[in-house]
Amino acid sequence: MIRPSRNAALVLSLASTLGACASIPRDSGFADVQRTVTEETQQPLEWNAREPVAPPDDARIAAMLDRELTADDAVRIAFANNRDVQATLEDLGIARADLIAARTIRNPIFDGEIRFPGSPVDPFELAFSQTLFDILQLGNRKKLGLAQFEATRIRVGAAVVNFAGQVRMDYYDLLAARKILARQETIMKAQEAAAELARRQHDAGNISDLDLENEQARYEQVKLDSARAQLDELNAREHLTGDLGLQKRAEVQLPPEFPPVADVEMTEGEIESQVMTRRLDIQITQREIEAAQRAVRVARTAAFDDLAVGVHREREPEGKKTTGPSASIPIPIFDRGKAQQARARAMLRQAQQRLAALTTSARSEARGAQERLLEARSRAAYLRDVVIPRRTRILNLTQLEYNAMLRGVFQLIDARQNLASAQREEVMAARDYWIARTELRTALLGVARFRVRPEMPERARPDMFAPLTQQQTKNNQ
Repeated sequence: MIRPSRNAALVLSLASTLGACASIPRDSGFADVQRTVTEETQQPLEWNAREPVAPPDDARIAAMLDRELTADDAVRIAFANNRDVQATLEDLGIARADLIAARTIRNPIFDGEIRFPGSPVDPFELAFSQTLFDILQLGNRKKLGLAQFEATRIRVGAAVVNFAGQVRMDYYDLLAARKILARQETIMKAQEAAAELARRQHDAGNISDLDLENEQARYEQVKLDSARAQLDELNAREHLTGDLGLQKRAEVQLPPEFPPVADVEMTEGEIESQVMTRRLDIQITQREIEAAQRAVRVARTAAFDDLAVGVHREREPEGKKTTGPSASIPIPIFDRGKAQQARARAMLRQAQQRLAALTTSARSEARGAQERLLEARSRAAYLRDVVIPRRTRILNLTQLEYNAMLRGVFQLIDARQNLASAQREEVMAARDYWIARTELRTALLGVARFRVRPEMPERARPDMFAPLTQQQTKNNQ
């Protein structure tokens, strides 16, 4: 009567384990992550899950770097070459292992002992046991593991999509930094000419010491602004280099202008309709609630997790053999499982509160991103259509009056500097527009809090202002 029961238990355990493994995705859910990332970024994603880890295709990356780089190209290179992306994808493998563990029954325990000396035969004692609640809670543990696996899968996809947005913003930062640096060089040349002219006029006695010092002070300020523009370009280049996973500093070729602005933007109604259906952080929190609900059910029997039943067989020294059922029952005197139950309920309430908070803040976050987008778009259009044409007319009129000897050379230089400053503001507005557009996409997906890499701290070069100091000493002499 006992042996068939034991065999049935073994068969049940084996069947449950094999059934659990059969429904676990072999690719660890990467196909779903790949589909999400491709839909949101329009760029392919690959996972190098082989051992040992194969190096990226350097020839393909070098070919892409040899030509003019677009934002899409930067994302594609980052997906292929950035090791942080690959490290994040390994969370899928870890989650798959956790899911296998959640769906696998713990191994049965076999105890045996033999005693010496014995008479007339050596006595022995054998026991075979299996935890009972481990089998009874298998269904809840499966669903708990599946909910956690789904949350991890969505979280990995969100992290990769957020990283793509970071790459695009760093790309636009570098493009703007280079254009601003070029504008700043134009301003610096103009102010350098003004300072040199002021020095000559002062030597000829045509201007006062105060006028000379004012021009020199403006020149020194322009040099400081140029040094800051150089540092901004350096930092932006290093950020993008880190995104692309390049070991050495590369001279990235960028287009001369930003992409054209979109004809129309999303309306507030369209944003409202998308924000609650596309937010990945809301989907993650919903999976966390499912996992927490299952964890509450599992925690109800925490005090009896070690309860085990099995078969016991013993031979006495006299040779008599006995066989019968056995049980190992924990006595919940001190630990009644209250801590596990309280923790599970608190985690459930926490997930529910987090979902309520996300649904409240998601709309506000998306509206704020839209307002920044519209403001940057309007500012860029105003600078392009109003400010820069006016500054251009002022420069032309100043040039005409300078030719007629009605204006001085300093007024002409000021007009050129003001035009260059307006053009620099237009570049900054264009950069803010594309960054705001990326932030709006991030807000619609709710992926801003899922990071692939930490932010890179800004580092100033120690010699950045050394040439300025030397030039200042020379000018003061």
